[in-house]
Amino acid sequence: MTERYTIFSEAGDEYRLQFTTDRSNIIAGRILDILLQDGVELVEVGLGRIGSTNVTSHRVLQQIEDCIADFMMRNPNAILSYMCDFINLVPSNKKITVQEYRSRMFSAMFKRYMSQHHIADIFDDEIKIDGVAETFYFHVIYHKKHEQYAKMIADGHHEDFDKPE
Repeated sequence: MTERYTIFSEAGDEYRLQFTTDRSNIIAGRILDILLQDGVELVEVGLGRIGSTNVTSHRVLQQIEDCIADFMMRNPNAILSYMCDFINLVPSNKKITVQEYRSRMFSAMFKRYMSQHHIADIFDDEIKIDGVAETFYFHVIYHKKHEQYAKMIADGHHEDFDKPE
């Protein structure tokens, strides 16, 4: 299953949002098997910006939020998973990594969106991985009824990607 959305900014920048069940092999097979057996669909989220260096506007960010919320409302057995990217720099006054900046920004946007739209049963968990070379961030978006699966995904990410102690 793949769903694609194209969003254009006021400046003409193009953003491509994709929801897909095509696997990138980031989620361990043992976890995918359990989800499949229990009728839960893991959907990976991808976002690409085509040929632009402009700052992403609040209007575009809101359209992305709308697409994510709409997808979750139409797919009650879906769990969304994504990794914050490393590309593009963050504003120069920030003393955090690109991934941490994007992770914080998305978490704040998500929380605000859910509150403004009175959506109480969809959650976003940040998974902070202390990797061998650097720290990176995954997110899992899920319905309350899938909380145990979100925890399973987080535990799997830590097991597979945290640097050994």
